[in-house]
Amino acid sequence: MIRSMPLISVVLVALGLGSAPTQTNDLPLVQRQWFETRTAHFNIYSCGAPQDVYKLSARLEQFCQAYTLMAGAQAVASPPIVVMAFPDHETMKPFLPLYQGQPANLAAFFQRGSDENLIVLALPGTNSAYTDMEVIFHEYTHLLFRHNDRVWPLWLKEGMAEVYSTFKTTGYNARIGDPIGHHLRLLAQQPLLPLAELFAVTHNSPQYNERDRQGIFYAESWLLTHFLMAGDNPAYQARFRQFTPLLRQGQFPEQAFTNAMQTTLPAVEAELRRYLRQGRFTPIELALKADISSPITLTTRPITLVENYFRLGDELLRIRRPDAAEAYFKQAQKLAPASPLPYEGLGLLAAEQKQHDEVLRHLQAALQHGSTSFLVFYIYAREQYQRTADAQDRHAPLKNDAAAEIRGELQKSLVLMPDFGPAHELLGFFEMVQGDNLALAEQHLQRAIQLEPENPAYLFSLAQLQLRNHDLEAARITLQPLLLPNMDAKLRAHAEEMLQGIARNHPVY
Repeated sequence: MIRSMPLISVVLVALGLGSAPTQTNDLPLVQRQWFETRTAHFNIYSCGAPQDVYKLSARLEQFCQAYTLMAGAQAVASPPIVVMAFPDHETMKPFLPLYQGQPANLAAFFQRGSDENLIVLALPGTNSAYTDMEVIFHEYTHLLFRHNDRVWPLWLKEGMAEVYSTFKTTGYNARIGDPIGHHLRLLAQQPLLPLAELFAVTHNSPQYNERDRQGIFYAESWLLTHFLMAGDNPAYQARFRQFTPLLRQGQFPEQAFTNAMQTTLPAVEAELRRYLRQGRFTPIELALKADISSPITLTTRPITLVENYFRLGDELLRIRRPDAAEAYFKQAQKLAPASPLPYEGLGLLAAEQKQHDEVLRHLQAALQHGSTSFLVFYIYAREQYQRTADAQDRHAPLKNDAAAEIRGELQKSLVLMPDFGPAHELLGFFEMVQGDNLALAEQHLQRAIQLEPENPAYLFSLAQLQLRNHDLEAARITLQPLLLPNMDAKLRAHAEEMLQGIARNHPVY
């Protein structure tokens, strides 16, 4: 088998901080008293004012709950998101991504990862507006809408994220789609892009890579999405609902758009220009099934100095500053050599750098020191299993002891974090290769796809299993999304090859 790789209130359940120690700003950041606050969907680490952290926790949970109530069955579960909430922007600077060798000018950012999603921000303070939350809501929207990631064109992904970035809520009502001032100012100064040009923007286009989402691509993407969702043309709003289904059928974005809207791009352009000139951008009011302004439940605990070092090092690792991350992990090792955390950090760093022997050495030490990290169990199993592949990345069934160890590590990872998609996918693939329990293999692969619909490689693994089960029609259906024009070329080629093999051996008349 081949691997294709109005005041927000909170309820404190357990507050280990008592009245919270007074922070002295002359202490180095890592030596201040950090604490962890956990909610249903977020693990927040901070040494800032606890009341600000609790407000932040509630706001994030409200956004998540509102989306879940609106999305219903389409809401996708995931492991809790890690939030690093620095007390102010100055202390956050050393932990920002670098841009041309200097810390980027960011108020906040969201870092997506295959094993962890990370929010980094500076606490806004008790009396300030949460303006920086628009950045976080924008990026979080991308994660929440990832079930559309494979089909939506870039303008719609960014436009939808901008519409949701203005999220506000009171009781049973939420609101999105407020006018965004900097977009309207730019649109008043610059001409709109022709829609054909807007539709052609990709991740490699210069318009997409404009800093701070201030460019015409983001402004026009917001305008077009707002017009189609909340504009004054009811026929367009109704027809727009057909756009995504047509994309899922494999139509190219421009074709799907004109078919859905039942008109031409120039006709929509003319309507969009009229919408911009009239200058009325009504927000979208959303009725919720539950009151999400009610208190949320959270738990809080102080964390140790060694965990401070680990958390700051992990944040640096996630933003691709490995040298700075390594310094924190090694300092943690000097401070607490019996703790598993330094070894976890060094193992994660080695995995990022593809130093496979070092990964196993550090993670084995972490496990020997009592690690309870789902990531450690998963990555350790992944590295062990990869060692058993041949030069073409093909796997064969393993003997009893080796198979039991890898299976056991993956099962431990899922016990610790049941909604971790990569572990489900790897365990499903592993069980498929072993061949002892193909039904269990399919359960894990289906769960991985449900948890990470944005990862098309999981479909390829499922199709391999379906072929092994001689379920050819199911394999054909599973492979169809991999043929879409926006799919990774290598993965699409694998899918085409597999479909050709099915056709040769089992032609359909």
